[in-house]
Amino acid sequence: MLPNKTDNHYMLFFKQYKWLLPLLSFNIALVIIRMIRTQSIDFVFIPWNLFLAGIPLLFAYWLVNIQDKRTAWGTFCLWLLFFPNAMYIVTDLFHLHEYEKVPQWFDLLLLFSAALNGVLMGMASLRNAEKFLRKNIPAKLMPYTVYGLFLLCGYGIYLGRYMRWNSWDIVAQPFGLLLNIAHDIHHPLHNTQSWMLTGLFATWLFILYKYASQIIVKRH
Repeated sequence: MLPNKTDNHYMLFFKQYKWLLPLLSFNIALVIIRMIRTQSIDFVFIPWNLFLAGIPLLFAYWLVNIQDKRTAWGTFCLWLLFFPNAMYIVTDLFHLHEYEKVPQWFDLLLLFSAALNGVLMGMASLRNAEKFLRKNIPAKLMPYTVYGLFLLCGYGIYLGRYMRWNSWDIVAQPFGLLLNIAHDIHHPLHNTQSWMLTGLFATWLFILYKYASQIIVKRH
């Protein structure tokens, strides 16, 4: 069964990832300072995107604590659905422009730190998801599986940034979303940008994840 509040799983979750609190607080403080300085809400989407990036982290935490196999695989699917949200924040760097009321370096710091927080939460969630997969998939297939997850993540980033789909659209607008995906698959040469973004993001994230994993293993 899914863990509930009485089991103190939420408290343990926040305790395990309390190292994220200063990073997220810094980000939100920058957004507030910018809002006060510019008298605008241009970057108010950053806290929302960080919240979405935290959802796969919570699902992945549940994942390694679930005993029932069907519930675990269902939770894994939910994790995978929201996983691209964590890495998606990297593309918020597109919002870096010159503004009269705020220095460009301030916006660069705001957007880059948010992107880094998203990637950190995504990588942390993947480590838990990988623990679950190692119990169900042969070890020799794990590198290919992880890279495949990053490919799906890369394509999810493309769907979110350029096609403007959201994770919940699989419920809210399933036919439109599936038609979009079917069109990309059926006409792969009509939009090579989608596959380039998918492949390059997946490769970069895979290399970054493997490098970070090796550092963590050596430290332990």
